[in-house]
Amino acid sequence: MKAILADFNLNPEPTIIEVDTREDAKILAPMLARLTSFPELPILLIGGNVVGSTEQIKALATNGELQKMITTAGGRIDGQRKKKSKK
Repeated sequence: MKAILADFNLNPEPTIIEVDTREDAKILAPMLARLTSFPELPILLIGGNVVGSTEQIKALATNGELQKMITTAGGRIDGQRKKKSKK
């Protein structure tokens, strides 16, 4: 999932929390599952909504839907932003 997001060169950059490497992972993982109603890691949130399993995310990225979700939530793919005219 991190590789998919890295390929998009998002702006702003995504916040990634490595839950499985944290000392409190045994507490944090079940808490995240309870809060998001998604039972497995990794969990991808876009605009506050859970996107799906890793396989679903790969499929969404392949068909362009993930990119649409990101831009709808205010993210920019390839760090693009509207260019201001130079005066």
